Amino acid sequence: MPYIYIEKVLTELKPQLLSAMHAAVEREVRSGQKVDVNRLYRAFVRGAYGQCSNPVRVSDKCIEDGSARPSRGKAAAGNS
Repeated sequence: MPYIYIEKVLTELKPQLLSAMHAAVEREVRSGQKVDVNRLYRAFVRGAYGQCSNPVRVSDKCIEDGSARPSRGKAAAGNS
């Protein structure tokens, strides 16, 4: 089984994760509440780094060679 470094993955995906966190905060937080999304993201990343500070073993299902991207959604559900 291959190993991954969570820190490297989170760093690589920072723009996408930050965008998703912004969307989640807008959707889930009641109007009028103030949330610093960047501060929340930093706290999340620090927590993730603490939980997975060493390389983590992952199954081969988590790794792709880049040649074919799996389909998602309703079409994929019918193909299983």
